[in-house]
Amino acid sequence: MKLYGFGPTRAARCLWLLRELEQPFEYVSVDLATGEHQQPAFLAINPYGRVPVLEDGDLRIRESVAICTYLADRFADRGLIPTPGSPDRAVHDQHLFFTVAELDAPLWRQRLHRVMYPEARRIPGEVDNAQRDFHAAAAVIQEDLGDGPFLLGERFTVSDVVLAHTLFWADWTDLLEGFEPLRAYVARCVARPACLSAMRG
Repeated sequence: MKLYGFGPTRAARCLWLLRELEQPFEYVSVDLATGEHQQPAFLAINPYGRVPVLEDGDLRIRESVAICTYLADRFADRGLIPTPGSPDRAVHDQHLFFTVAELDAPLWRQRLHRVMYPEARRIPGEVDNAQRDFHAAAAVIQEDLGDGPFLLGERFTVSDVVLAHTLFWADWTDLLEGFEPLRAYVARCVARPACLSAMRG
């Protein structure tokens, strides 16, 4: 298997999961800072010009959550994702999709209007809207987490990788202020050896 990624992007989710799964793979750094992701060689791999991309034989996947769920299903014996069709899988996927749609999306929208878009395209009000949307969703996921160490209680899963990575990103901009249970949750997750290994590259 081969994972294309770069630094603190969503590729970190996939790298973390691969470390959890203890599977051999090749990591290919695509230098976004120099525009390598927009060069013909990489655009032939992902026409959208984004990382991560996973290659597994003839299969190529280019969305981080799809990569993570594929890997966890492929190596199901590692226990990082519930069985398809089970009630636990339904709850797991609910948390996963909620994280992407309701937490990750406003974080990205905020970043676009703060630093990514050219000055003329930035809308300051969108930053405030995104923060409000994020906080509303954070309150929901904090309630879902309850007293359990992880989203499915004692069991650590793909949904925790994606949520913890998203919340870790949010904490960089102080969006978790007042959400101490979520901060404690992130600390538990990122202290895992596989995450620490992924952070080292």
